[in-house]
Formats: sequence, structure tokens, C-alpha cells
Amino acid sequence: MRIESLSTRSVTIAIFMMVAVIAIVLSLLAGSYFRQSALDAQMDSLSRVIEVAAREMLKQVREQTYDLGMKLGHSQNIVQATRQAAATGQDDRLVALLDDPFITGFVGFSHINLVKLRVFSLELEFIGQSSQGVQGLEKALTPLLHETVSTRDRKDRLKAVDALWLSTNGPLFSTVVPLGGLRPVGYLEVIIDPVFNLPDIGRITQTPVSVYSMSGERIAGATDQHAGIHLPVEYVLHTSDGVPAFRIVGLEDVETLSKEMRQTQVITISGFLALALTTLLLALWLFNRFMLSPLAVMVGNMRQMAQGKLDLAVNSKGLHEFHVLADAFSTMADQVRMRTNDLERLLDLDDSAILCFDSDQEIVFFNRAATVLFGYSNDEFSDIDMTELFTDDVPGLVRAASGLDGKAESKLHTLFACKHKDGRRFQCDGVINPIDVMGQTGHAIALNTMSGEAHTLSGQSEQRLEAVEQSLSSLLQFARSNPSLMLDLGNIVDLSADGKGALTDKALIREQAVNLMNLALACWERQLGRSKLDLAEESGLWPVYIDKSTPTTRTLDKYLNLELCPKNPRSKRVIDTAEFVLRKVDDQSSSECQQLQSELDSFRKRVSGISRQAPKSV
Repeated sequence: MRIESLSTRSVTIAIFMMVAVIAIVLSLLAGSYFRQSALDAQMDSLSRVIEVAAREMLKQVREQTYDLGMKLGHSQNIVQATRQAAATGQDDRLVALLDDPFITGFVGFSHINLVKLRVFSLELEFIGQSSQGVQGLEKALTPLLHETVSTRDRKDRLKAVDALWLSTNGPLFSTVVPLGGLRPVGYLEVIIDPVFNLPDIGRITQTPVSVYSMSGERIAGATDQHAGIHLPVEYVLHTSDGVPAFRIVGLEDVETLSKEMRQTQVITISGFLALALTTLLLALWLFNRFMLSPLAVMVGNMRQMAQGKLDLAVNSKGLHEFHVLADAFSTMADQVRMRTNDLERLLDLDDSAILCFDSDQEIVFFNRAATVLFGYSNDEFSDIDMTELFTDDVPGLVRAASGLDGKAESKLHTLFACKHKDGRRFQCDGVINPIDVMGQTGHAIALNTMSGEAHTLSGQSEQRLEAVEQSLSSLLQFARSNPSLMLDLGNIVDLSADGKGALTDKALIREQAVNLMNLALACWERQLGRSKLDLAEESGLWPVYIDKSTPTTRTLDKYLNLELCPKNPRSKRVIDTAEFVLRKVDDQSSSECQQLQSELDSFRKRVSGISRQAPKSV
């Protein structure tokens, strides 16, 4: 689909719809993100709770095993049996005493699962153990406990030491206490199975908890079947030396949270959709009321104007910019209508060459016969000085004509010494006629391009110049008052600006144009290593003349010298030259390019609404 086939209305609606869809998608994503964030936060909270509960469980186990160890450690029977077994190697009595808690029970037996009692010497050598409980344990302390007890200070030998460690039968918890009170004869190790106490974590957290071995086997705890929506939260319980011992999985009930999040999401999205729809409808109504409808009417009016209805007024209803645009096009239609009528009158004239100059003696109008007579193209003619067309004192003749009283005899008939583009000189009969150009005196020159009597030419020229006078005045007024319309219909400026103020700035425009051209040439020569002639030929903006078999750039040279530069320089050509140089230079960061770009931007601002269209032939 071509972009030309799209309307402003359809594009506006499409943009609003895309914004609405994107906003809805983002709201859904945001809702999902916040829901997941809430779930993650709750699961992280439960994981921390399980960790704290696991520590509390181990604390309780430590207290129970310590109490049992201290009670047995102060038993004189066990102390004497330990001494006897260490001295004689006979441990029957010691084993019987250590088996007694398994048989008769002990205080707190319902809180822990006792699996072994072992006795070691002060040098941590194995002395004896109970026959009851788990079998197959290595007759030595776990390395962590052995290192802790053997390396601690002598003053700490009466303190108990505990650890969760991994045996061949699975994870076990041991507490080592001194045997014999203040004068210990050895150490008593109380070993329990921590699996018995792990379900306490669920009671502490008030959450269903399952305990698994690291191989994935369920050891204890609740089942997986629970009513409602539960998310598993896993915590790994490590041994004292950092080896994973158990996987504790808690089931977090998120049914209530999920329900609240769904309700919040529905309310949020519904409210957003309602707000977005209301905003969209209101925006579309405002756009249609103040922009789309006036634009549609204006486009219709412009199409009718393009079809020849130049007397049609453009609709100006709408925003301020529409008023400016409508006024600009209405002015353009009026001036185009006036110019069309004037040009039709000029086209009715014969083949005499007609040249028109403003008060600064700059060419502002010429016809096709003038280009044929002097041999210049339209583009070349617009930048030619009067001295390049005439060899005699034409400015003196102009001043003489200016001194006349403005009646019929004010039209000065004389013989002009002319100069062709190729250097050939010739004489041509002509008439100078003062004309009014925006309140200032301008001059029109009509030259005879055919053979005939002088009085015949004079009569024809005088009739012709009467028509040219009114046409030229209107054309110049249009060009100077509405430069952007003449230059480019897409460059619409504020038509409320004072044109007189712009004219008074002409000297600054001329000076800045020369400065900009010199900067462009300097950048061209330094950055590209090319000549001035190359710039004129490659850009196609400046004519190249052949003077005695040598190519020259007379017109370009004038724009490089403030004294030679036309009083009304062609600003568009200057801007196009600077832009051409900037496009050709690869290193836009160079100081020359940056200075040129800065000066170009400044020049654009200055000529906005000031620079005029170059004269065109009929």
C-alpha cells in the first residue's frame, strides 16, 4: 500500500488504535509481572520461615541431647565403668549401662530418637558403645567433631560440642559432653536421628512440610495431596560442614492471593480499558472537530483551485495553523490569478526583448526574446549585471529617464550598445520606461529584435511597456511580499510578518550570503581538495563561461566578493550550494563543516520570508 493512498483520518485512527493495543498489552504484562512478583515474594518469605524453623528445630534437638548427655555424663556408675574399660579393656559393664536408656527410657525420650551412645577417651580414642540402636557406625568421632574437640583450648574442654553430620546410615545429630564432671575421664557422644524432629518444622511454620532425602526419597512429613492452590517452596538443610542433608519442601497456599490478584487485575484492566476508550473517543472527536474535518474541507477547496477555480476561498475554520495555511493559499490564489492575467498580456506582445530592473538596477524580469538576443540561458540571465549586457552608460540613461516628469515624453527612446554572451557587440534600438516597483522607481527596457523604422518600434515599445508596467509591479510585489510561496509551496511562513522590515535587512542577507559561500568553498577545497570550477560544474548550480578558451565562473565569483555580490542575492542557490558541499564531505565533524553548518542554519533563519524567487522568462 502506497502512503499516498492513506488519509490523515485513517492514519490518526490507526495510531490511536496501536497506542491503545500497546497500552493494553503492557497492562497485561505488568499485571502478570506484579502477580509473579507477589508470588515470588511470598514464596521467598516462606523459604525464610522454613530456614528459621529448621534452626529452631535443631536448637530444640541440641537442648534435648545436651540434657541427656549431661545426666549420663555425671553418672558415677558410667564414670567407673569407663575407667575400668579403659584400664582392662573389658567393656561389658559399660555397654550394659549405655543400653539402659534404650531399655528403661529417659526424660525427654518422646522428643528425640536416640540411636547410639558412645564413649571416648580424653585423647578421643574409642572405648565403648551401646549395643542398642543403629549398627555399623565407624568407631570414631566424625572428622568435624574430632577436629573441634581436639583443637579447642583446655579451658573449653568442659563445654559440649554438637554437629549434624552425614553417616553411612544417613544424616545423624551428635552431641559430645565431658564424662566425669569437672575432672573428666573421657567424652560421651549422644547420637540421635534428626528425621524424627523434622516434622516439627511444619508445626512451627503452620505449613504442610515434606522431608526428602537428597536422593529424592520421602522421609517424613505431609503428603502432596492438599486442597486449594499450593506452590512448593524448597529449603535444603545442610550438615555442619556444609554437605546437603535434607530437602524440606513446604507447600504455600496461594489460593487467596491468586484470587485477590485476579480481582485486582480485572479491575485494573477494566478501568484502564474504559479510560483508554473514553480518551480515544474524546481525542478522535477533537481531532475530527478541529483538525480532520477542516483539513478535509481545505483539501477539497485546494483541489478545486488546482482545477482552475482560482476565485474560490479556502476554508479557514479550525486551529490557528489552519487559518495561516488558508490565508497563505488564498493569497497565493489571488496572486497566481493576477500573475496569470499579467503573463497573458505579456504573451500577447511581439518578439521585442524586454528587460526590467528594480531601484538597485537588478534584473527582476526578462522575456524569452531577451535571452535569445543576448545568448544567455534563463539561469544565467538572472545573475547578470547591467554592465554585462550594455557597453554604454545605461545607468546614466536610467538616471536621465528618472529625471523626466512622468508624462508621455518620460519614455526615453535611445540606441543601446549591447554585448552578446560570446563577446560580440551590437547596437539595438530601445525604450527606457520608469515604472513603480512597490513605491520605488524601477525601469523597463524594450529592445528591438527586428529590422524596421525607429518610430514604429518606439510606438510598439511604448504600448508594450504600458502593459509591462502594471504586470511587473504586481509580479515584484508578489515576489517580495510572499517569497516562500514563490520559492516553494511547502515552505509556509507567517504571512503576518512585516515585509518592509525584511527589505531593510537586505544588506545583512547579502553580507551573510557572501560569508556562507566563502565558507562552503573553503570546506570544498580543504576537505575534498577540489577547485572552484569543480564546485560549479558538479553542483550544476553555477554557470561556467568560456572566456578566451578558458573556463570561468563569473557568476560564482560575484557571490564570493561583497562588492560584486548582487544587491538581491539568490538565497536559495546559496543554500543549495552549502547543502551540496555538506553532502559531499564525509567528515561532518571537522571544524570547517561544523562552522559551515552553523552559518547555514543562521542564514536559513535570516532569509525565512525574505529570499525571493529568481526571475523567470515568459
